[in-house]
Amino acid sequence: MAGPGDNGTVQDELNQLRTIVADIIEALRSQRDILRQRGMGLPPGTLSGLKGVYDNLEPLAVNLAADSIELAQLRALAETTALVNSSLDVNQVLNEVMDTVIALTGAERGYVVLRDEDTGKMQYRIARNLDRETIDEGSFIVSRTIVSQVAQTGEPVLTTNALADPAYSASESIVIHGLRSILCVPLILKGEVTGVVYVDNRIKDALFDEKKHLPLIKAFADQAAIALDNARLFEHVQRTLVEITEIKELMDNVFASIASGVITTDVQETVNTYNVAAERILLEPIDHVLGHLLHE
Repeated sequence: MAGPGDNGTVQDELNQLRTIVADIIEALRSQRDILRQRGMGLPPGTLSGLKGVYDNLEPLAVNLAADSIELAQLRALAETTALVNSSLDVNQVLNEVMDTVIALTGAERGYVVLRDEDTGKMQYRIARNLDRETIDEGSFIVSRTIVSQVAQTGEPVLTTNALADPAYSASESIVIHGLRSILCVPLILKGEVTGVVYVDNRIKDALFDEKKHLPLIKAFADQAAIALDNARLFEHVQRTLVEITEIKELMDNVFASIASGVITTDVQETVNTYNVAAERILLEPIDHVLGHLLHE
């Protein structure tokens, strides 16, 4: 039995089988005419039965093609989820996410736009093309009108032909760049719109499908939000660790410079500070004191 990875091969075989059935039907029709001349005929229902087989093979091939596309999308989403959970390099994750989105939708290019936490302005964080290359800022082709709308409303936008869409046809960026198919969804983190994921195509109309592509882009936007949250949490932990280390080094330097002996304990009276002067006065090395109870 063919597995999920064999869908392409199975589809090819179905197409070949359909061609073979068509050839058989044509050959039998020729034979039928010859048999009629000799007063003979084909068994009843032969041609109609084969025609039914031929007709049934077409929707089967179409359904298999749709299943193959959906399977590829689910696999890509699973791979992206694994990447998000295994990497703290947010740029790597976002590049991978955008490359996958472009490959699955047929878009020409895609962008991840994030809201700056300090200024509130939208900034382009990731810009990728269909060749899996980063786009220079000077070469950006994007509808800033739609990016701003989605960022403000938190509602996705899908237009099959922006040039002919009354809502966007007057937009300068759409007219200048000749944008047609556009899909843009909000990037939501902890209930707040923190950016958008945007893809487009200047050549094809109606490239993006509301039922097939919109949920897919939303799912990838959710993964991008998780990657950003993980990165921010990691950066916060790193900053906190640096601050704690600096405070500890400062306290150690202060205690080391004090001429008097200093011993501190926690609430259980376990010694957690023992400076050089205390070590000299008590003639007890630091490793014999730290971590021990004070009365010892």
